[in-house]
Amino acid sequence: MFVQKTFLFFPFFVISIIHCADSKKSSGADAALLLLQPSVSSSSNASGGISVETTYDGNFFTTTANASSSSEWVYVSLKSGGKKASSDIQWDIRFKRFVIGTNSGTSGTGSGGSCSTNSTEIGSTSINQSSCTLVSDSQQTQTGDGGFGNASESASPSLFTWYNYDSNTHILSSKRLVYVLRGSDGTFYKLQMLDYYSSAGTSGYMKFIWKGL
Repeated sequence: MFVQKTFLFFPFFVISIIHCADSKKSSGADAALLLLQPSVSSSSNASGGISVETTYDGNFFTTTANASSSSEWVYVSLKSGGKKASSDIQWDIRFKRFVIGTNSGTSGTGSGGSCSTNSTEIGSTSINQSSCTLVSDSQQTQTGDGGFGNASESASPSLFTWYNYDSNTHILSSKRLVYVLRGSDGTFYKLQMLDYYSSAGTSGYMKFIWKGL
């Protein structure tokens, strides 16, 4: 595997790439994304545990965010290669349990937004900025769906129903829809939610695949 070979023969280069990931911009230009190709980036929360982890396979980024807290949002900067961000900088997407927000509207002061393409093929080259009509975040209300009772959050209208809920098993599963997301600075991405559970089965671990447009 390319990543393993890179770690074996260029350890200092890889470490340098990881520490410099904050300065890299994710965009539609493949050259910019290739700067992060061999990296695995992770960010720790206050207690020292990993809260956001991102890998890159040469084509797509895969990010897992520990959003298991029911009271605190986890903010992610896609432009920095899928790093954890704070709420007062240009974050692009945020998570709290199963709720997802973009840096727009009632959620943030950025130029973000999102929409569903209604496609499940994230590799499709026909998905672009004009694939759907972007909407800004607004107050969303949920009653019972997902097994968590009532919820009222400032969130993305398109991403608010990214999952299916099984009332018998109480399990959430992704609809695998592909979304177009505009970042806080106007950069476009396509993303697909993959999972809501960690490898140990703990809920609130939001896993998604994404790429700059």
